[in-house]
Amino acid sequence: MKDRILRLCRRLDKFTLDEISTIAEDVDESVLELLLLTLVQEGKLMLQNDFYLYIRKKVKVKTPSCFRNFSNSIIDLVIRCFCCEITADKAHLITNVGESSVADLYDYFRKILYTRQYKFLSELYSKSPQKGRVRKFFDDMPAYFYIYNNNIYITDKLFQTNDYEKNFSASEIKEFKKIYCYLARIESHNKNKINLYYKLSESLWRRNKKFEELYQDLKSNLFNIS
Repeated sequence: MKDRILRLCRRLDKFTLDEISTIAEDVDESVLELLLLTLVQEGKLMLQNDFYLYIRKKVKVKTPSCFRNFSNSIIDLVIRCFCCEITADKAHLITNVGESSVADLYDYFRKILYTRQYKFLSELYSKSPQKGRVRKFFDDMPAYFYIYNNNIYITDKLFQTNDYEKNFSASEIKEFKKIYCYLARIESHNKNKINLYYKLSESLWRRNKKFEELYQDLKSNLFNIS
């Protein structure tokens, strides 16, 4: 029962005892309140002014060792190259950073972009479950897609829940088909098979954005480099 209530807390995100009691009506309110207080003590919920708040785990991405070897100005230059889609073998000539180190930094950028959008997707799905759409790349690598507020999200694993999952609307299906064609065209080269899901996420991130928007997002929002 405890796990079931925790899943319900995650879906509600912020709620009162009365609100969750209405949904979990088969559970005695005194028992439910005790379970909620236990979850508060375990650090899974927070109680503020009669409101319970679900505490989401922070996703940590390990910083590569090469990231710590360069100044902010060098990292800034590598970010600019990445946002301009300058390949690592050319970017290292511009930055005077070894090609393998530039490639490692590029992979790190892609990893945190994927991690961020996955975190957003997890939160959106928990509040409004949706049936994912699967498409295969290179014949053997399935990717699962979801769409919320006209934004496409991707994961390498299908989300599953016991709750009702809504289908894509007609407009969402149309948008998905358009974006899938865009991704299939970009990711058709065999070299993209390595870290495919990170690269698909990167392509979604880049779509319809100009350099300045990409650069400011990666520099300020993700790295806070001045």
